[in-house]
Amino acid sequence: MSVTQGVVSRIEVTAYAHGAAELLGIQIDAAINSGNSGGPAFNEEGECVGIAFQSLKHEDAENIGYVIPTPVIRHFIADFERNGVYTGFPSLGVEWQRMENPHLRQALGMK
Repeated sequence: MSVTQGVVSRIEVTAYAHGAAELLGIQIDAAINSGNSGGPAFNEEGECVGIAFQSLKHEDAENIGYVIPTPVIRHFIADFERNGVYTGFPSLGVEWQRMENPHLRQALGMK
């Protein structure tokens, strides 16, 4: 058994390495490795909040892992039970861009 502890750093749409999709993900400051990947992630109350599934491998980053949150898992299970296959999430065909960069916001007239 492998147990680790981490703190949620952010919750955002993120690329899933194994699914070629961008879905909601939880970033944590705990390493995810073969010993704990695929295992449940619990909050302080002992409730399962998702499944540990990948880590960020980069020379400038350490101990950054990602959790698939339970709403995404529930959607997958319900979709599979309803259709016999996973059909995914609907797409509106809308592109978006993060607006974290202050120069980009300024150039677009945003505050």
